[in-house]
Amino acid sequence: MMKPRGWWIGLLTLAGTLVLGQIVAYLLAPASWSIFVGRLPVILAMIAFWGPIVAVVASAFVVVTMRLLGFESLAEIRQESVEQNNPAPAIVFAGTLLASLVFLGLVIRT
Repeated sequence: MMKPRGWWIGLLTLAGTLVLGQIVAYLLAPASWSIFVGRLPVILAMIAFWGPIVAVVASAFVVVTMRLLGFESLAEIRQESVEQNNPAPAIVFAGTLLASLVFLGLVIRT
């Protein structure tokens, strides 16, 4: 488990990388960066609208898939994946979540 100081260093590193990336993007193409920043509220509104819907759909997919595989709880999935060394439930779980993120990306693009 990471120490609290480690979390802060990680968060500051991520924030610094984000800021540095935005500065580089602005310096390379200020007009494009300005257009993107102008469209950012629309993109965030789409994420705010579609995010919960996609989360509900993804949750339903995960629950149905895991029930069809015979798992009744997350504890059973963890036991099968970790203690019995069977990666299939974790792969299905991660694949379903990845598919939902791709779906969110497609919905936001249209």
